[in-house]
Amino acid sequence: MTKPVAVVTEPIHQVGIDVLASVFEVRNDYDSYLDQHTLDDAVAAADAVIMRSARITADALRRSTDLRVIAKHGAGLDSVDVAAATELGVVVANSGDANAGSVAEHAVALMLAVLHQIPRTDARVRNAEFRRPGEVVLGDLSEATVGLVGFGHIARRVAEICIAGFGATVLALDPYVTAEEMSAAGVTKAVDLIDLLPRCDILSLHVPLTPDTRHLIGADELKMLGRDSVLINTARGGVVDEHALLASLDAGDLRGAGLDVLEHEPPRSGDPLFGSDRVVLSPHVGGGTELARQRMARAAAQAAIDVIEGRRPAHVVNVEVLEHPRAHLDGDR
Repeated sequence: MTKPVAVVTEPIHQVGIDVLASVFEVRNDYDSYLDQHTLDDAVAAADAVIMRSARITADALRRSTDLRVIAKHGAGLDSVDVAAATELGVVVANSGDANAGSVAEHAVALMLAVLHQIPRTDARVRNAEFRRPGEVVLGDLSEATVGLVGFGHIARRVAEICIAGFGATVLALDPYVTAEEMSAAGVTKAVDLIDLLPRCDILSLHVPLTPDTRHLIGADELKMLGRDSVLINTARGGVVDEHALLASLDAGDLRGAGLDVLEHEPPRSGDPLFGSDRVVLSPHVGGGTELARQRMARAAAQAAIDVIEGRRPAHVVNVEVLEHPRAHLDGDR
């Protein structure tokens, strides 16, 4: 019997490939998939797609005849045309909280790297520019008020680390989470950005990129932050207006920023952010620990298998698709 085809658009941990291979013919010609037309052709011929950041277009979806599921290795789906998938009866699932702890740790690491000026002081030591007393003034996380925009899996873990590990005060803004639920986690609910931003020493972003959240943090919002504040972004680069951020940093209005994500990935050569020693950068690796990679690969592979075998996967994003006849899922996992 011919196996269904699973296209894996980008490298994932081998444990995920092994899980997929028990059910699918796995096609993972990663280099060729860098060409969008080749990727579209592969998606159109697949029964399942496992993707990380590849663009899954409406054109490819409409050309497909057998595609049943798009499984995200991770959480964010801004590169997938979810509306077209839903219209066509294609289930879209993500990996749930598989990388939440890893991304949360990375967010806190960026907070500490900025507050303690680790990249800047490391460079000075290597350049034989050892400090003079009082020349380097660091910041404290233990005395800080941390503001979270979004209060999903990652933000909750950030709150837990900041409160239990450092004794920080944590506020959060999320219209989908009640004040009571936040209070149970030791967090105070903010009403809106106008309420949240002036109270923050550190602002950490944990929202998906949507039309509503694009440039959510711009010049006006940055002005509401205190002069010694820190911005952390491990969500999506487009949530921040980088031109406004750089202007705030150059003017000395912010202590610094820690960014694991950028609006253009990979960044353009000579990106102005590279020239600021107030910015700590990492290349979208917050969820890239060994254990997180294994968990995401297994979760994405299992979601694809669940749909092919007629079960509802654990983390369906477009739940309305379950009523579509093409989905024809018989029940829960």
